[in-house]
Amino acid sequence: MNRFRTGLGIAIAAGGLAAGALARAASYDVIHSSADTITLLDPDAVERLGDGHIRRARSVSVQKNLVSGGPQQPGYVVTQNEYDCAQWTIRWTGFSVYSRFGDLVLHKDNPDPARTPIDNRNFEAAAGARVVCDGREVSRVYAADSIGHLVLALMQAWDAEAPLPPLQQVQHLQPRPAPKAKPPPARPQLTKARLSKAQLSTAGDKAAKPR
Repeated sequence: MNRFRTGLGIAIAAGGLAAGALARAASYDVIHSSADTITLLDPDAVERLGDGHIRRARSVSVQKNLVSGGPQQPGYVVTQNEYDCAQWTIRWTGFSVYSRFGDLVLHKDNPDPARTPIDNRNFEAAAGARVVCDGREVSRVYAADSIGHLVLALMQAWDAEAPLPPLQQVQHLQPRPAPKAKPPPARPQLTKARLSKAQLSTAGDKAAKPR
């Protein structure tokens, strides 16, 4: 039974076993390894097509960071390959990118039917062909109850190594000065009108005349 199913991400998120996983520990070949990526292949999940010359296998690339730059965001990529063991060629038929929680981020199928020759320049393809076509183990294997548990364990190991983000210097804000009190509005000043002597005499005459 093929244990590399799309439900792998759901199994990881739920913390359970991947579909069809055996109760005993199984071995998973490492066909690529670097500081940021580990690619696994399950030799028991290889499918033979037709007369057996064409074989199909799925690899799981566990990545330390799915995006370039920014905070670390682990995830994994499930790639399905077809190996022509007679012609020693390979063709990827599709791949799916999942977040660490099993959410599908991207899926793409390969419309190109052309196959690529397998040589030592493509170490991952050559290592996968030795496992798929020749049934040989590579130099490094992992043992786990399921591929889901193994993927989860690798991501957790990267979490333990991830450094904390650097401390940022905080610029203290200057206290805002208290608003100045507004001066009270100026009171209007009364002004005395200056009258000429002629106006004063006229005003006095009008006041003296009886009505």
